[in-house]
Amino acid sequence: MPETTEEYHHIPVKNKELFIETSYRTIDISKDEGIKAVIGKLKSDPDGSTVVQKYLFDVKKWSMAEAEKWVSDHKKRSGTEKRSFDGNFRVSIDNKIATLSGMAIPYNKLSVNPIPGLPNIKEKILPGAFRHSVESDSEIFMLRNHDLNLPLGRKSNGTLRLKEDENGVQFENVPPPNVGYAKELIDLIKGGYISNMSFSFSDNVDPSWTREGKEYVRNVRDATLFEISVVTFPVYESTSVFARASEFMVIDGVVLDCISEERIVEQMKTEAERFKNLDDKFESLKKQWL
Repeated sequence: MPETTEEYHHIPVKNKELFIETSYRTIDISKDEGIKAVIGKLKSDPDGSTVVQKYLFDVKKWSMAEAEKWVSDHKKRSGTEKRSFDGNFRVSIDNKIATLSGMAIPYNKLSVNPIPGLPNIKEKILPGAFRHSVESDSEIFMLRNHDLNLPLGRKSNGTLRLKEDENGVQFENVPPPNVGYAKELIDLIKGGYISNMSFSFSDNVDPSWTREGKEYVRNVRDATLFEISVVTFPVYESTSVFARASEFMVIDGVVLDCISEERIVEQMKTEAERFKNLDDKFESLKKQWL
């Protein structure tokens, strides 16, 4: 429950019993605005990401109502997310019936574009992330441009077949043969005018985070697939919310170290200068000894 002490309004976002007590530390989210966060490691994932247990708001700058609204505004929103990638699909014609087939969702492929609004954050779909959706009886649609009014197939009537392996989710789709928008789409694909695939999903479990070079990667481990689409333009929509500090970025309650490129370059320059000084000193000693 939220509480107020002499200096801070305390707004918990996770039960403190879930955390390793010795892992707690406090970081500044915004010194100017008077926002801190108490962060730590979860007992269920001691080697995993550091997450926020509660936020602290300076009582001189925030009312309790304002603090609670800020936390609410910075929670992950409900709803579906959309991702796109260059398609790898083909059209075959048999007895005037067209079939679309190819890769609907590639696994272990780093996204070309960052997640919307999240600088230096990319994403991977890990193998098995959509296994339950593919193998279960849950409905999945194939659409044009994510529009439910432009269906191309659905799992329940057999016009959309999905198969999952270590490379990703593959599809085979028989669009309605006598519908104008489906015929038009086949011609556009055959002519090379459309080559993007997209899909919408929601996470079932919190993603894991890894660092690849200067970029953080959000790894989707287990999610529900709602539909796949052939799209004219890539679509990237996210429900994630983040708060940026000088040294940290908090995304959906996960704390990421955020060392700027300028600081990295500065550190490299400092190290280079240090080694240069050592080299100079070594050369000087060599002249004295030899």
